[in-house]
Amino acid sequence: MAFVTRLVVIYATGSKILRRKIFVDDDSHLDLHQPGAGESRLLLLLSGPFDDAACRAAIAAATGVEPPSGRCCIVDDEGSVVGVCNADPALDAHPAGQLVAHDLAGPGDRYRYGVFIRDYAIADDSSRQASTSAWLPIDNPLALTATSILQVDRCDKDEAGSPRSNAAATL
Repeated sequence: MAFVTRLVVIYATGSKILRRKIFVDDDSHLDLHQPGAGESRLLLLLSGPFDDAACRAAIAAATGVEPPSGRCCIVDDEGSVVGVCNADPALDAHPAGQLVAHDLAGPGDRYRYGVFIRDYAIADDSSRQASTSAWLPIDNPLALTATSILQVDRCDKDEAGSPRSNAAATL
């Protein structure tokens, strides 16, 4: 019976994104787990935690750089976000589109001129009813002066497809 003794952590050399974790039950197997192009390797003992957060902390301690999450949006040719995955845009490619790192954007959002945007409903201040919609930056949608901004998929739409809501889902 073999016991796991080490953890091989593979991370992207440039971005420091965690790529893989490999448990090794014999030190003679360490040579089998070499980093690929653009990757680096850390060897950790299993005396401590080995979840993703602990591995990212070990990468930060070894490199002096806090690793990003690795969460990427898959953006199609029209600029629509069609999915998310964990990847490094400098090392990876996806057949459905371009990989762009972002922690908040998701399917249904758009990527225009280097900014992720989301369709929000703008509620009228007096009636608190959604009267129009606007594509606003995801990172700071409240930069506008509107007092009530709703994510469009959180409100009802009328027969013409225009947003309509009672503003109960105000952000």
